[in-house]
Amino acid sequence: MRISARALWNGVRALALRPPRGNPIDVGPGTFVVLIVAYFVAQAAIGIATTGRPWAIAPNGVTTLLADALLTLVAAWTIARLLERDGVFWSIASTLLAATIAVSVIVQTPVGWLANRVLLEGHVIAAVLLDLVARAWWLFVVIGVTHALAPRRTGRALAAALIAYAISAATWWWLPASDLVRTADTETPAPADAADGNSDADAGDVADAEVPASAAPDFDAEYVMYDQRRLVDEAAAALRPETPGTVDLYVVAFAGDGSEDVFRNEAEFADKLFEQRFGAQGRVIVLENSTATVATRPLATLTNLTLALDAVAKTMNPAEDILLVYLTTHGSRDHELLVDLDPLPLDQIAPDDLADALKTRPGVRWKVVVVNACYSGGFIDAIRDDSTMVITSAREDRTSFGCGSDSDITYFGKAFLADALNRTTSMPEAFALARKSVAEWEDRDQEEHSEPQIATTRSIEAKLAGFERTLKPAPVVPFAPAESAK
Repeated sequence: MRISARALWNGVRALALRPPRGNPIDVGPGTFVVLIVAYFVAQAAIGIATTGRPWAIAPNGVTTLLADALLTLVAAWTIARLLERDGVFWSIASTLLAATIAVSVIVQTPVGWLANRVLLEGHVIAAVLLDLVARAWWLFVVIGVTHALAPRRTGRALAAALIAYAISAATWWWLPASDLVRTADTETPAPADAADGNSDADAGDVADAEVPASAAPDFDAEYVMYDQRRLVDEAAAALRPETPGTVDLYVVAFAGDGSEDVFRNEAEFADKLFEQRFGAQGRVIVLENSTATVATRPLATLTNLTLALDAVAKTMNPAEDILLVYLTTHGSRDHELLVDLDPLPLDQIAPDDLADALKTRPGVRWKVVVVNACYSGGFIDAIRDDSTMVITSAREDRTSFGCGSDSDITYFGKAFLADALNRTTSMPEAFALARKSVAEWEDRDQEEHSEPQIATTRSIEAKLAGFERTLKPAPVVPFAPAESAK
């Protein structure tokens, strides 16, 4: 344990760009194993401190930590071979893993929190710079370690550091990563329902409600169900092919609840907005539950969402282009999205269902997923990764507002789609603007704050920034309810 404690201290010294102390020959594989346990404990403590109760261990988070430890081991082996220090391999590996723990606790967690707060205030450039500082510090740490191993071989030490950095850090720009601790999917007490709130009823409550005998649908339910494959195929066939060498945006909009036009309004406005301001002409599929469009648009169902996403993946360049998915409907306390068009028997959508639908064939790398529903923050952990930006209209334990039969658009739909994305083409900046507007409207109406959430990474933001630079200036797209929606 004394050697393990010394290894941890050497990690702190490496963080401060100081050389390690002690006899490196004393360090063996047992020390590295002890540090893996310490890594888990540190990440669990960070997760508990930054995640709402009740807590649960995320299996993908365990995989992420084990993969990180393995990459650290490979980086250490590379350094040992390049600097001809094979005899102290386990010392190098332990120092790097201890430094990983120190950097995570002392640098990345507080700087990441600060970057998120700055982003929420609308300072996108400052947030990106803070993120760059947090990522770059690991490079300085690795350079310090290699320099201590070969102080008179500066060129070789620097080359070893760069390769080790590419293995241990840059790899995570491409690999999916998950936090170790997440909020467990369990039912929580809801605040008092507010007028026009998206939580007028839970998704399950609405789906299970009895339909009066007099409320017969004005469409042939059996024909509509059998007609879905034709409608999806036609929508897929109408997609424009990708442009080689150019980043194209493809959009799937999903309006889940057919009992209120507000969700259809948002999905159809998203169609117009992204076509006219984001160059997505001919690259949008709208899935919606509405009696007005059962013969012309595919229904918003989990099956159709999966089919539509697969069709888009086959049309776009999945490694180059960007997929944006916008879902709007009611949400329940146990994190299910309402999918409803009476009297059709439609399945609700849980976080894992959405995650499975996004696993397209071929797999799409770059994604922006927007979930506009009560309690939608509960979807973040299931679908976030290093190349996916997830935006939700509410925290996992909060309602959002603005739906109902008297509304044309939800609070978040108005703030994010109709207002912010008409002012900027930057998704992070639009989110920051929308979050501020929603908070002001909730204060005005004396509602509990919904606290919209964003899970983002440097990789997806860099991709979106590159795409944004290719867009031509476009006029504002005014919001209007869908035709015959009222």
